Amino acid sequence: MRLKNIFIKFSYLILLPVNLFAQVEIPPAELLEIPKFYFDALSFNSGESGVSRLDIYIEVPYAAIQFNKIGSNFESSYEVTVNIYDSSETQINEKWWIEKINVKDYQQTVSRSLSSLNHRSFMLPPGRYFVSVQIKDRETGKTSSMKRRVDVRKYFSIPFSISDVMLANRVELDSGKTIVYPNISGDVGNVRDTFFLVFETYNNISADSANFSIRISNVKGDIVQSDSFTQAIKSKKEYCFRIVPTANLLAGDYLLQINAVPRSVRSLDDTVSLSVSVSRTFALRWRGVPISIADLDIAIEQMQYILDRDKVEEMRKANSEKKKEMFADFWKKKDPTPETERNELMEEYYSRVAYANKHFGHYIDGWKTDMGMIYIIFGAPSNIERHPFDIDSKPYEVWTYYEISREFVFVDVTGFGDYRLQNPIWDLQRTRPR
Repeated sequence: MRLKNIFIKFSYLILLPVNLFAQVEIPPAELLEIPKFYFDALSFNSGESGVSRLDIYIEVPYAAIQFNKIGSNFESSYEVTVNIYDSSETQINEKWWIEKINVKDYQQTVSRSLSSLNHRSFMLPPGRYFVSVQIKDRETGKTSSMKRRVDVRKYFSIPFSISDVMLANRVELDSGKTIVYPNISGDVGNVRDTFFLVFETYNNISADSANFSIRISNVKGDIVQSDSFTQAIKSKKEYCFRIVPTANLLAGDYLLQINAVPRSVRSLDDTVSLSVSVSRTFALRWRGVPISIADLDIAIEQMQYILDRDKVEEMRKANSEKKKEMFADFWKKKDPTPETERNELMEEYYSRVAYANKHFGHYIDGWKTDMGMIYIIFGAPSNIERHPFDIDSKPYEVWTYYEISREFVFVDVTGFGDYRLQNPIWDLQRTRPR
C-alpha cells in the first residue's frame, strides 16, 4: 500500500470515539482549546527616581467565558487577580478587580475575535520579578492562571534608553490623539499584512535624533527580516511607532530585536557607547492553524507520514508564498468541516506530533522516533504491554490497536530508551526519518 493512501484510513481513525482508548496509559492527543486569556508585561520609565513602571495588559476572549441572557442583552463577569513576586518568589504586591461585559448579540458571546481588555500599572524598583495572573469566571467558578518571569529595567539616571516594545494591531489618530490597539496575545497572524511596534525613547543627553535597526529571527536563529530608520527626538520622552510587514513571514515563532543609537550635534562616534537594545518574542499563526506549529518548514517535514517524500520536498523548496498556499491547500482538502474555521483533522495531527515530541523524544525529536511515528499515524493504542525487566530479553513494549487488528512491537535495542519498531507497517519503514 502506498504511503499516501493510508491517509484515508488515518483520517477515519482520527474521528473514532475517544472511549475506545479509555484504558490506555498513553492518552489520545487533545484538540487545542481556546486560550482562557493572554497577558503581557512591559516596563516603562515612571518619571520617578528609584522606580520603573510595569504595565500589565490582560485580554480575555469572549468565547472563553460564560454569558447569561439578561433581558435583551447577554452579560458576563470575571475576577482578575494580579500578584507580583520578587526574585525569591516572595509576594510584594497584589491587585484584584471585577470586569463586567454586556453585549446585545449572542454571536458576540462565542466570537473568537472579540475580547475584554484590562490594564493595571505597578511602580517597582528595577529588577527581576514574577507576575502571576488569575482569571475566575464568576458564573462557572472556573479559574485559569499563568505565571511569568519579568525583568523591570532601569530608566532613571540613564543617559539614553528605550522602553519595552508593545505589539499593536493598529495605531490611529483621533482628534490629534494617538490611539493604540495593543496585541496582547503576541500573535500577529490575524492582522492583515502588517503590525505595529510601539515603544518610548528616554533622552537625557539632548540628542536630536536616533538611528534604529530592527532584526527579526526565526526559531533557528536565522535573520528573516530587517529594517532601519532614523527618527527625530524632540523631547525627553518620545513615542516611536514602526510598521512591520508580515507578507514574507511564514507561520512560526520569532524573536524581534531593536537597537537604538542616539545622534546629536556630536559625532556618531561619541554616542555609539550609548546604544541600547531591547528584544521580545512574537508569533505568527494563520487563522485555523494549530498554535503548536512554531515553524512552517518543520511542520511540512512532519507531514512525511501522510504525504509522499517528494511532495514534502517540493513544498519545502517552494518560495514563502507558494509554500503557504500548498500547505493550506493540502489541509483544506482534508478538512472534515470545511464550513467552519477550525480544521479538526489538522489540529488532531499536530496535537499528536506535539505529544510525540513531549513523550518519545531522546537524542532526536519525538516525532522522528518509531513510537512517535506510530502514535502520530494511529493515535493512542487500545492496549500497551510493557516488559522493562524480563530476564531473557531486552526491554520491549507491545502496542495493540483493536479497531484495526494491528500490533506493534518496540524493543529498546541500545538500553537507552531508544525503542525501535520490530515489525514493518506497509512501506513506512522505508520512509521514516533518521
